[in-house]
Amino acid sequence: MKYPKRFLFLCCISIITIIFYLLYGSSYSTALQSIPIPFTLLYFSDIIPFSSSSHIKRSKKFSTINLNDSQPLFQSRFYSDYPHLPIHIYTQNLTSLKNISKLILLGNGIFGDRKWGLSSIGQSSTKLMTELSCPFLSNYCEVTDNKTLFPEADAVVYHMRDDINLREARRYRQPEQRFVFALWESPTHTPNLKSYKKFFNWTMTYRFKSHIIAPYYSSNAYIHTSSDYYKFLVKENATKNLNLQFQKPIYRPSDSILDEKKLGTIAALISNAGSSSGRLMFIKHLKRYIDIKVYGRQGEACPTNVNCMEFISKNYYFFLSFENSLCRDYTTEKFFTPIKYPIVPIVLGRTNYSYFIPSSGFIDTNDYTNLSSLAQYIKEIRQDKEKYLSFFSWKENYVWGISGFLTPLCDLCLRLHLDSKPNVIDDISAWWNDDACTRPRKFKRL
Repeated sequence: MKYPKRFLFLCCISIITIIFYLLYGSSYSTALQSIPIPFTLLYFSDIIPFSSSSHIKRSKKFSTINLNDSQPLFQSRFYSDYPHLPIHIYTQNLTSLKNISKLILLGNGIFGDRKWGLSSIGQSSTKLMTELSCPFLSNYCEVTDNKTLFPEADAVVYHMRDDINLREARRYRQPEQRFVFALWESPTHTPNLKSYKKFFNWTMTYRFKSHIIAPYYSSNAYIHTSSDYYKFLVKENATKNLNLQFQKPIYRPSDSILDEKKLGTIAALISNAGSSSGRLMFIKHLKRYIDIKVYGRQGEACPTNVNCMEFISKNYYFFLSFENSLCRDYTTEKFFTPIKYPIVPIVLGRTNYSYFIPSSGFIDTNDYTNLSSLAQYIKEIRQDKEKYLSFFSWKENYVWGISGFLTPLCDLCLRLHLDSKPNVIDDISAWWNDDACTRPRKFKRL
């Protein structure tokens, strides 16, 4: 049987195309996947060992990557349990990390301490990340204060209450590095920031919208026992003998605990007289309606050889968690320390405290237009046992003792692995200071 010449020609072309694809298609795909990509698109990593003992690889400026293994787009997510904060180690996929190590350089000291209080600086990554309460990130990050490693650092962290060597920073800065603005003080206690335009890439502060959220919560962190992160920690603790000490709070104070509260209704612990929040004046006026005892340098000294907060929680029903500044999201140990004790916090601040614990767990002075109604509500709660106990019920399935003040460096480590998107903060002074703080409002007495 004879086929038309046109039909035979088409068959030959089809066969040649198939053969060409089989022979060269795979290598073409491989070649495409190994094209170097600039930092403006991805944060790439050179696969070279940083120590003979570790399987994790040190990141470098330029390399080739496999497009199939490119990093996922980072998305900041709020934690579903309390606290409702975008804490990365609670919300990100820890299994997606690549076998490279990120280097974090402490660019200056923290109140003069070059090592930021970290005893494991200069030791193994395992020891350091364990000290930071994230041993599962061992070898995925190193933290150093060694300035000779400046050009190699993936992130350089600057504490804004300490001097910054701008000449050094501009001389050794690399295009792909993240300069991190770190601060725990309120804007009312912050130095002038106008010389840092386009200097920083990320922020690490207590503000909810920081790139790395670093709240005072970290020093007294709590987490729900049903959360994936808690289950992960329990497994790590058991398999690696980390000796993590989880603490269970009192979520329903017994009658014997309540019977010991005989010294008064409300107590405060205040040392700093200089306060833009007007808290001392607030207390002075509130005392007209209800009994308040002030401890600390602005009041009476706590008994010697006792924990002052334990003493107060044992002998009083309520604690005044009053901040020294009324600034956006500024919430300190004045709030986070007492909530693990059997005492109800009464808050004064410019933050949404229901991000930290349920609104049923505290009394917010902002909910009252005058001091007499606030005092009356406090008295009613003290006289109603079940209503008073209801303020503690949220703690039933929470544990404490899972992190430390600098645990946010773990979040920084994680974000360095997951977030490759370029970012420059145009005006850090405006971001930090504009509409950040308010004056204390005037209460009506009646």
